[in-house]
Amino acid sequence: MGNRNVRLFFTLALLGSTLALQAQQLTQLVTVKYSNEPLGDVLDDISRNYDVKFSYSVDYIPLESKVWVKVEDQHLSEALDEICEQASVAYRSIGGQIVLKYQEKKKKTSYLAVGMLKPKPLPKSVPQTTPIYSEEPIVIRKKTDPFSPIQKTSIKSIPGGNKVIALDAEIVQVSPMVTSDASFTVGDNRLAQVSLLPFLGTNAGKSEYITNNVSVNVFWGTNGGVDGVEVGGFVNTIVDDVNGVQVAGIGNTVKGDVTGTQVGGFFNTTGGRVQGLQAAGLFNVSSQAQAVQASGLFNVTAKETSGVQASGLFNVAGKAEQVSQASALFNIAGGNATAQFSGLFNVGRDISWGQISPLFNVGRKVKGFQIGLINVADSVGGLPIGILNFIKHGYNKVELSSSESLFANFGLKLGVKGFYNIISLGARWDDLEIQDGGEQINGTFMTWGLGYGLGTAITFSPRVLLNIEAISMHINEAEAWTKELNQLNQVKLLLDVRMGRKSSVFFGPVGNLMLSKLYDADTQKYGSLVTPYAMYEETSAEGVNTKMWVGFTGGIRF
Repeated sequence: MGNRNVRLFFTLALLGSTLALQAQQLTQLVTVKYSNEPLGDVLDDISRNYDVKFSYSVDYIPLESKVWVKVEDQHLSEALDEICEQASVAYRSIGGQIVLKYQEKKKKTSYLAVGMLKPKPLPKSVPQTTPIYSEEPIVIRKKTDPFSPIQKTSIKSIPGGNKVIALDAEIVQVSPMVTSDASFTVGDNRLAQVSLLPFLGTNAGKSEYITNNVSVNVFWGTNGGVDGVEVGGFVNTIVDDVNGVQVAGIGNTVKGDVTGTQVGGFFNTTGGRVQGLQAAGLFNVSSQAQAVQASGLFNVTAKETSGVQASGLFNVAGKAEQVSQASALFNIAGGNATAQFSGLFNVGRDISWGQISPLFNVGRKVKGFQIGLINVADSVGGLPIGILNFIKHGYNKVELSSSESLFANFGLKLGVKGFYNIISLGARWDDLEIQDGGEQINGTFMTWGLGYGLGTAITFSPRVLLNIEAISMHINEAEAWTKELNQLNQVKLLLDVRMGRKSSVFFGPVGNLMLSKLYDADTQKYGSLVTPYAMYEETSAEGVNTKMWVGFTGGIRF
């Protein structure tokens, strides 16, 4: 008998400590703030910060449901009430763990504690149904325990943090959790509301849970959603979604999605997707967009973006899907873009039409064109038009050649076959007699030239090309740098024949035009020594010597 009493005592003590632990777990003070966060991330965060163990079945709990909650120094149970209500989940503390079970959402109906009330009659002066007077009966239900039929054997206490356990659907029967407010249900829809400030209006403290067809906020209003039109003198704040038109004197803030038109005097911010038009005097910020975004300063979309972004300063599309961007400074598209126009530079990935900017354009696969001082891409289907074009899979060549004007030449060609840049460096050596500070020096002196040009390549066959090039070079004769005009301009017509996988030989005629103001005191003539002969020569009254001749060049390319 004594042993039985001892066992009973320890059993009751163990049961008491378990119940005390469960009560302590739900009554601990927590401070949490989540804005449009997935339920799974919210549970992980609470578990990590407050040593709470959750048990649930991944097949039944909607872990991707978005949650908005802000709780400061309140019991954990109060935070879980808000979280679970939004995610259609019921909870109960069992065996030191918080067990979660899915509960199906019910129709938007107002409930009381018991029984059914007779609906309030419409006054004769009110010809239609209004948010205040309803013709629908108010159904009353008692609040039920979602886990009341649970048997102890269906829940296993598993130590070591969060564990996913399968609950027997036949044993665990979940009933809906019901609010005791007779005139309100979460997600309720009403015809209209008017407010002066947040929670100071016709929807009072429940305004952030109610969707309105018509919403008027004199100064600043906070509402659950808009399914129609919302107008605010200063700021409109929406906890859920907007479907329709939203206009504010200063700005609009929406945590969910916007479908329709959003206009803010200064700004618009959206936590979800924007579909339609978003216009602001200063900036637009959204998570995703399938819309036209127009602002005075900038537009920023963090994730998927398609449509148009136009701003006074810059546009940023995190993961673009065929977006067109135009701005005064720069555009950045983390994904694909149709077109980009800017005052400084553009950066994108795959570009289907083109990029235009004064400084530089950066793309990956550009199907159209690039116009800028510097263009960078993996490949370009059209033409990159700029001073320097760096195309990874383009026409990039290094060449060594010789001609009658400059005996040794180095050339670098960058771009695509249709249009490429040429950087040219050439030199020659001559035995000369020059004057240096009144002293005459005899010896071998180098003359060198630095030039830039443009070219195009016409394909005759897989092994044969025809290059048409134009180059202008400044010639420095027997000195480090010649300050006088001494310009060699060339037009080349070159046949390129491939000899190996990465090498070819080229040769062809060169038309030369030399403009020089160099003066030889001994001969008392103007002109440059790099001209072997002249088919045409003339010296102007200003002392500019013009010579023309046809030459020849040849070399090897890699």
